[in-house]
Amino acid sequence: MGQRHQAFLIVRLTPVSADGEQTKAYYRCVCAIHHQWCYGRLPLSATRRFLNLLKNPENAEIVRDEIRRAHGKYGRQGTKPTIPALAFPYTQFLFVQAFNMDIDNPYYAYASGVGFEHALLNPNIGCFSHDNNDGITIVDITDPLNPAYYIIQGTKSQRFEKDIQCHITSMEHERLLTRDVLAEVWPNSFSIDDDDENMEEPGTAQADTEHPTTTSLPPLADLVLKQVIEQCITDDNFEPLELLIDMPGKIEPVATALFSPKALPDSATAVVTRVLNWKLEKNASVVDLSTFTSIRHCGAVNLSGLQTLTPEVIGDVLTAFPDLMRLTLLETNITNEQVMDLLYTQPRMFYRLRDLIHPALLVRSPPALRGFPTVLPGDPEELHALHQQVFSGPESFTVMFAGGTLASSGLGPAVASIPFFHPERVVQGLTKSLSVFDVRQRANMTFPNQYIQSHLGPSMALSISTPLESQPVIPSTFPEDSEDRLRWLHRSIGSVPIAGIYDKFLAHGWLFALEYNSRLTFNGKDESRYGFIRMDEEARNALLLNAVETAKQDHDADPKPNVLTAERQLTTLTLGAVKVYDIRGFADAVEKEGRPRPSEEVIVAFEQVIGGSRHPAPDRLLQQKPFRVMGLREAQVWFRVLLGELDLYDAIDELGM
Repeated sequence: MGQRHQAFLIVRLTPVSADGEQTKAYYRCVCAIHHQWCYGRLPLSATRRFLNLLKNPENAEIVRDEIRRAHGKYGRQGTKPTIPALAFPYTQFLFVQAFNMDIDNPYYAYASGVGFEHALLNPNIGCFSHDNNDGITIVDITDPLNPAYYIIQGTKSQRFEKDIQCHITSMEHERLLTRDVLAEVWPNSFSIDDDDENMEEPGTAQADTEHPTTTSLPPLADLVLKQVIEQCITDDNFEPLELLIDMPGKIEPVATALFSPKALPDSATAVVTRVLNWKLEKNASVVDLSTFTSIRHCGAVNLSGLQTLTPEVIGDVLTAFPDLMRLTLLETNITNEQVMDLLYTQPRMFYRLRDLIHPALLVRSPPALRGFPTVLPGDPEELHALHQQVFSGPESFTVMFAGGTLASSGLGPAVASIPFFHPERVVQGLTKSLSVFDVRQRANMTFPNQYIQSHLGPSMALSISTPLESQPVIPSTFPEDSEDRLRWLHRSIGSVPIAGIYDKFLAHGWLFALEYNSRLTFNGKDESRYGFIRMDEEARNALLLNAVETAKQDHDADPKPNVLTAERQLTTLTLGAVKVYDIRGFADAVEKEGRPRPSEEVIVAFEQVIGGSRHPAPDRLLQQKPFRVMGLREAQVWFRVLLGELDLYDAIDELGM
């Protein structure tokens, strides 16, 4: 059952070679996904959404880094070493979001599938080797800012909807893939005509004609050098300076003038880049940022491509710019392990940072959780060591959606986690993610069930980056598109939340749990609930000390092992230390922790989303009751579900849902 459609990402990669030398790059498939219901305009609109995300420069930078890391690592299409199904987790995360989720236009809200991982297919086989009814979509992402696409529609998809012309119009300026590219990836599925063989090599772009220099450099004999430089800065014309720094002995005075108290416009980027490279070579890869006297507020720092960094530079940057929004560390020598070690051991360093762009935060698989002994040790030193082992972890933020039709579908709760968080950013992401439950803005009253079942809500809420102030609003061919919607369509995505939790007991992290009740509210029954849940560390430690004394007394009285496993005992201790907060309680709590408090505007927006709706009589069946805050017992039940101590069926039964 279904109208099945598959979608593929292809990239031009250098294949692995036995001698390790560089070889020619060839197109190959790096990602394949399956969509059970994708027909009519849906492939076109999904492709449009993906291209919107892909062409955001901040997203494109991360995609390029994933492509860079794949060069020389895999064989050509169909040859070993084969490419794993999740080799490009960030790019695939964008791809699945675009194809399985559309909350851009709330009235036509759309969700499909049962999770990110469930959508993935083997990328090493043919494009027509899967069960298919409604064609395929192929996107070339070799150049993320200039992608190309190809859609083959099935015979059952020949239908026209009133807005199809808008979708077609929106793709008019996008590049179409040529058949020779497809034949390079899947030669058994696509033939090449003689005319195609004479085409220029795919993927090559025409070089832009050089722009003539509009301002010539004044004769240096007639002007004082400093005055020339200052005049160029005043006129916002940096082409003469680019010529000047090529002259012997002139780069140093240019650097001195550039790093004066006067702020520089964006047009100076090329000159500043060359000067910084000169400083790096001159000073053994060290740049003294104290010379940048005009820097007062810095929104983003990008250290990508530097191979002489130490992990300490992260702390140095965050200390120098305490309100930094984004720190980018792609293609550096700082390893995933070093980044995670900082997140575990120095979490306060990241309290004010909104986005950290590093490969360590662009993986989907959760870390292996620690094993446990059979029983709690009676020796205080051994118990303390166990305490350090199991109650350690990053100060993470986890989102869990449960309820709806998940249990009847045989699925567990939708869970996603990030290893550090900025309170305002996660509340904004949750607000957008929960806005889909407002039935006033959609025609499909079953959408919330589809949304919960898609398993994408938590990941989507946690992955949204804070856009930089300079991010433009890209025009749209859809007349109803608002500025807010356009920002969402072209949003920045800065991480790939893991599909799980970072430590067994959420020792130092926060959990946002949402229990959605999918039954219609005929008589005021069946409420949905939410809660910001945190383990009280002082209460937990007190409970653990009590357990130590009890274990010692029991051991002295009877040296036989305790029949309860250590894991079960520790879970019991964890549940006894759980606290639940509403949105304002959460804001107060994170402020006490030393984190920036979410703004009143952001808090009010969240309250409005969970506040429910009131409809006139004709829409009464669609009434959305307010989400109420969970009680302690309810929070403990969902905490047990998260820890794997309880399945959804038992939780629903225990809560009487």
